[in-house]
Amino acid sequence: MKKIDPPAVDDIKELQLLADKEGLGSYPSLMNEYIQFRSQYNVYNKSGGNPWNIASLPISDDLKKALKNHYGSPPKGRLQFIEEYRRGLSPTLCPMCGGFGNGTLDHYLPKDDYPEYSFFSKNLVPACNCNALRGTTVKGAESPARVIHPYYDDFLADRLYQSVFQGDFFTPSISIEIIDKNHPKFDILRFHLDEVIKNKATQGWFEKYWSDLSQRPHDKLGLVLPLSAQDLNGADLKVSLERYRNHMDKDHDTPNNWLSIFYTGLMNDNNRLDQLAAVINRNR
Repeated sequence: MKKIDPPAVDDIKELQLLADKEGLGSYPSLMNEYIQFRSQYNVYNKSGGNPWNIASLPISDDLKKALKNHYGSPPKGRLQFIEEYRRGLSPTLCPMCGGFGNGTLDHYLPKDDYPEYSFFSKNLVPACNCNALRGTTVKGAESPARVIHPYYDDFLADRLYQSVFQGDFFTPSISIEIIDKNHPKFDILRFHLDEVIKNKATQGWFEKYWSDLSQRPHDKLGLVLPLSAQDLNGADLKVSLERYRNHMDKDHDTPNNWLSIFYTGLMNDNNRLDQLAAVINRNR
């Protein structure tokens, strides 16, 4: 997860040019709805995309289809920012789940439910396959539970999540939890954790990373471990891990990337740190 700023796109200009274009599938319906669409864009910006504050605009099925087609196959010379968004806004990190990669665009408000935002730039967020895994879920049963919005939610600057290890050293169960149970946005954090972060891809990454780290920590952490051959204890290792985690925060410009989540939890597991230090000492 990462707070990012979208490039400056004149959405009203894009909307007007599309509305005025004869020959498009949206003409003349979009022209007739132009004022309503402008109002919807303003509501979105003022509410930070919050689905609890936005009601979808009632429009015809033909116009809905045309709008979604504009997103999937932009008219010549229009909506050129879409491809830039897909790979250029956060090329190494998914702003939605904190994983390492993207390649898709996530409609924060799903285009099937909110077709008027199909090509609205502030509704398009670069994402990895967590996009497809989330589906069209954007809010919970009660307010304020909803998905975090990387363009508007400044609390993404906080360290929000950490890993939790339970069980055997080499094959533990690994989960993710909210760090601050009293965080003012706790309901949002919990909903986002359940609907966006928790999935098979995330679980697989955490399990594989621990498997590699627990078997050859001296290789994975060689650049941050003390140069001295003196044996380490868990406290020594924690210092190295904190330095490594903080470097990852700076490298990815967020404390909510998967490596940071992983190591924040590990640093709080003193028994596991002692065992990991023992593996390092045996192999140095």
